[in-house]
Amino acid sequence: MKNIKLKFLSALFAILSIGVLSACGDDNNDPAPSIDFKLSATEVDFKQGGGDREITVQCSSAPEVTTDASWALTLGKPAAVGSKGNLYKFTVSAPVNDATDPRTATVTVKAGSQSGTVKITQAGTGFKLTEDAVSSTQFAMGGGAATVKFVTLSDYTVTPSASWITTTEESKADDAVTLRVNVAPNTGEAREGSVTIDAGGSTATVTVKQDAYDASAVNMSSNARQLAAKIYAGVNIGNTMETPDKEASWNCPRVNRDYIRGLKAMGFNAVRVPCAWDSHVTDKANNTIDPAWLDRVDEVVSWIVDEGMYAIVNIHWDGGWLEDNINKGYQESINKKQHDYWTQIATRLNGYDEHLLFAGMNEPGMNGGISGGLDAIMKYQQTFVDAVRATGGNNAVRVLINQGPSTNIDETVKASYKLPTDKVADRQMVEIHMYDPSDYTILEKGRKDGNADAWADYAKYYWGSEFHLPGSVRNTTWGNESDIEKQLKKMYNTYASKGIPVIMGEYACQVRDASAPDIDMERFEKSRAYWTRFVTKTAKDNGCVPFYWETGGDINRTNGSVRLKYAIDGLMQGASEGIYPF
Repeated sequence: MKNIKLKFLSALFAILSIGVLSACGDDNNDPAPSIDFKLSATEVDFKQGGGDREITVQCSSAPEVTTDASWALTLGKPAAVGSKGNLYKFTVSAPVNDATDPRTATVTVKAGSQSGTVKITQAGTGFKLTEDAVSSTQFAMGGGAATVKFVTLSDYTVTPSASWITTTEESKADDAVTLRVNVAPNTGEAREGSVTIDAGGSTATVTVKQDAYDASAVNMSSNARQLAAKIYAGVNIGNTMETPDKEASWNCPRVNRDYIRGLKAMGFNAVRVPCAWDSHVTDKANNTIDPAWLDRVDEVVSWIVDEGMYAIVNIHWDGGWLEDNINKGYQESINKKQHDYWTQIATRLNGYDEHLLFAGMNEPGMNGGISGGLDAIMKYQQTFVDAVRATGGNNAVRVLINQGPSTNIDETVKASYKLPTDKVADRQMVEIHMYDPSDYTILEKGRKDGNADAWADYAKYYWGSEFHLPGSVRNTTWGNESDIEKQLKKMYNTYASKGIPVIMGEYACQVRDASAPDIDMERFEKSRAYWTRFVTKTAKDNGCVPFYWETGGDINRTNGSVRLKYAIDGLMQGASEGIYPF
């Protein structure tokens, strides 16, 4: 009986088990819940430099990703995201595209019967010379510049093949680049070089050719006396390119061509260009001047010479690295700078004819004094002359200017000061400055406070007995007409009479206005015009070439128009009245 019950129960359990298993099997065959297939991106753009992009897939099962790319596009393995089991992500990685043209590919994503595609685009270098670019350019012996234009979507490098070729980026707008290729003057045989531009592995080469040096093709025939006699009146571009940080940081605008043309229209035929160099050095260990600054000075000089005017380029105060250290005696480190700077300046500007003159310093010893430093001044000037001459070409005979100690007349005429030795005869001038009487020309504020270390007297407003105001403390008491004649006569006797012209590199009386205490403006202006006229005339009569110091008070520095006509009229009248003794 018991066995019958057990058999019955076993059979019943087997039947129920089959039914349950059958029911479970029916559930697994039902369709899975429907999940919409969705890609987070159907188009991906890579830059030329490549990179990674993550794409998310919404689908019912783990997807597979493939690509038809013939280039090294990399696909990461999809990984589940979150706990629902319907989100996956994978990475698309593109390497750098070194080709000029862009490239494309398609990534296909499949999940069961569901699928989608992602369009992949990657930019190329986009590099090519534009239609108006030069692929080969010929330069005259004097050098110059040419413009190369190209487009690129990537970073680029420029490699000149020789030291006489330099480049600067003139402009860059979006993918368009304008490159300036600068070629130094050639002082030897004809030569050829190149500039290679590399953008993301794509390259282009511009061939650079230059004619040989031909001395007969350049006018360098005038000696110092002949050249001095050609200069009618000179002017300084003061407080502009000599500022020790950047051009125009002393409230004078950058030099432009209209200003230069205005100077010529005014009657000037020579321009002194005071320059800083030490603050434009890119490699202090080697005293390397920034090529962009050499370009800028070259540009300004070209504007002057293109107008038929003469130009003087100097090393000005320049932060005082040389001029303020004269009283410490000769220093080899300073001498090396003098040599290195002038080698670079002279090399870059070698192509100009006799319209360009070089001046080795400005006012050596003006700040700090010259005690114990006279020998240093003369050694630094010898280094200047030797460095320029060593560059050859036009510089082998270019007229050079050396500054007397502190550009002070009394110090410059002393027998202890001697000009450098030059292997070329009659190609040197000497420079002095004239600001007598200084309480009239320079002193800004009158004071009478009893301070022994300060200026004791009032600033003066009236020079020349004709313009003295009876009983006024503003009348000058020294440095009158006879004093100025006496001083400039010293320069004639010591130098001009012996065939060495003198550059009066700076002279001016500062502008005053109606805010000055107890000033008679009409009397002051007439006096100032007279001083300017008298000094200009007297300088020329004594073999001194006048270069007026100007910082924007008398002349509009933007367009070269006259601001204070009375001053310029006085200067030009003096220039017409003066007669050089050579």
